[in-house]
Amino acid sequence: MRSKVGHSSHRISVGLIAKWDDTQVGDLQLRSVSAAYSPMLTLFCGLPGSGKTTLARRLEADGQGVRLCTDHWQAELGVDHGDTDFHGRLQPLLYRHGLTLLRHGVDVILEDGLWMAEERAEKFRDARACGSRIELHVFDVPYDELRRAWDLFQLPSPEELASVDHYEFHGPGA
Repeated sequence: MRSKVGHSSHRISVGLIAKWDDTQVGDLQLRSVSAAYSPMLTLFCGLPGSGKTTLARRLEADGQGVRLCTDHWQAELGVDHGDTDFHGRLQPLLYRHGLTLLRHGVDVILEDGLWMAEERAEKFRDARACGSRIELHVFDVPYDELRRAWDLFQLPSPEELASVDHYEFHGPGA
């Protein structure tokens, strides 16, 4: 997969495995051997500007799931992107809605950055509890490329995010 800034994302399909260790993320692909259909939860791990939205929109357009994006919903509701309190309330609501969709057999594309290892572990646990397969796209984009994207799209940098939510990126294996 190519991100919008021209670098590869890594796709990891986890399927229905008994245990997930976040250090397993890399070019590894694990797939379910179950013959019965189970819905797919598509997740993303990457910084702002790494290409998550571009890929999520493409996957949705290709019919690979219902895209849930907190930033998009916040904008559609007319709430300023900087309203972190609203964002913090909306994000878990959309996530719970996504879990409901999974339980009803609907594929979900959850377009949150999942920077923290704990966030990814929670999503993996919950998806497994819903009987879902999991596909994680990891965006490994050089910092200079990200900086250009942040400037071009007026996205917050990690330094700016740190002042708001104590941001710390935990890439796979962190």
